[in-house]
Amino acid sequence: MSAKERSDHLEHVLIAVDLTSISDRVLSRVALLPLAPTAFVTVFHVVPDDLPHWAQQRAVSDARKAVREEVTHLRSSLPKGVHADGRVEVGSAAAKIAQLAKAMKADLIVMGRGGGRAVRDTFLGSTAERVIRLSQLPVLAVRLPARTVYRKPAIALELDDPSPQVIEWTRRVLSRKLPRITVIHAVDTPYRGLAYPSLSREDTEGYDAEQELRAVRKIVEWFSRAESERAGREALRWKPHVRCGSARVVISKAVKRANNDLVVLGTRGRTGFAYVALGSVAGDVLREVTCDVLVVPPTQRKKRGAQRAR
Repeated sequence: MSAKERSDHLEHVLIAVDLTSISDRVLSRVALLPLAPTAFVTVFHVVPDDLPHWAQQRAVSDARKAVREEVTHLRSSLPKGVHADGRVEVGSAAAKIAQLAKAMKADLIVMGRGGGRAVRDTFLGSTAERVIRLSQLPVLAVRLPARTVYRKPAIALELDDPSPQVIEWTRRVLSRKLPRITVIHAVDTPYRGLAYPSLSREDTEGYDAEQELRAVRKIVEWFSRAESERAGREALRWKPHVRCGSARVVISKAVKRANNDLVVLGTRGRTGFAYVALGSVAGDVLREVTCDVLVVPPTQRKKRGAQRAR
């Protein structure tokens, strides 16, 4: 296998589990990902540090036993040659996950995603959102039972500064036989929601159609340019889903209608999906869509350059 072929496979994966029933879904999904022949997979659980000392000791003991069982179960479904181990630590879940991911040079963090706990998540964001913010690594948030490889993926794309990492990571979590991908883009027209008496419904509908067509053309140009840089690899088959409206509404409706099993969120800079905060589109998507979500942050080179400039 050439170095070029190996680059598409996942070498180091960190699996963050909460030891609830959804952990089984997370482990099953990892077993279906395109792992490198000698990949390293770590199952990680964080015991809350706000437990009383006596309770914390018991929780750590229970967690270690449960993680060992999870690792044994996972090994039985992984290809030969893939190494799996387990780890338990005490602390803040998001911070510990981000720290370990960076220390082990993880390619990808995989974790579960439930319905959320309304009051806590409203103010702090889900653990998945905080891990994305702290680690600045791709995070796959699993919600669906993992019975097959991804067959109905979608990309939620921003066109003002689209990242080639979106295509790269979409490829990396799909099987070798690439399925057709739905490319979702929301066009937020400037007059939307405002009342202008001189603009008729026909005027605004015509403007919407024009903007949607322009967006489709931009998507075609971007895919052509991105794919031309990866000559020799199977081209992605895709179809556009472009609508006028807010991103959170357009994405949620499109995913529900197409019954997608995965959404890849392309991110950009400080205003993009990577900086998840109260009321963000990414936060809404993570909470609302019923499928798995892969959030891809900006490249680290840009971030380091910005930090040096401060």
